[in-house]
Amino acid sequence: MDAIDRQILDQLVLDGRASMTKIATVVSLSVPAVKRRITRLERDGVIRGYTAIVQEPGPAKMHALVELFCVGDAQSQDAARVFGTRPEVRMAFTAAGDSDVVMLVRVDGTDHLESLLLDLRRHPMVQRTRALVLLNSLVDRLAP
Repeated sequence: MDAIDRQILDQLVLDGRASMTKIATVVSLSVPAVKRRITRLERDGVIRGYTAIVQEPGPAKMHALVELFCVGDAQSQDAARVFGTRPEVRMAFTAAGDSDVVMLVRVDGTDHLESLLLDLRRHPMVQRTRALVLLNSLVDRLAP
């Protein structure tokens, strides 16, 4: 799966009934090229249904929100840039309030989350962390 496949999936997640023409325009490909890619994604089991239900490979994952509290004058943008390169980090935001950075992370389980938190706390930029484990998704408009 490449970046264009991901863009196609993003469009289908936003609107499972989007026309091939609309998707082709967004991803800058021809309609036949988009149709071939969608057919391949369906055949490979990435798209499991007409409404573009995306199947992620591998074992079940868990999500958590991780708040970073930075030391002194550390800049939130620097922290987001440094920690945003970690594969567990799905999204990172600067934040207003007590925390400086809030990250959505995807991990294999509680042991993985604990290891990630320990790694984050070891960084000289981080004063402390706080995590909130997410349970059941009620609304999900983000592509996996």
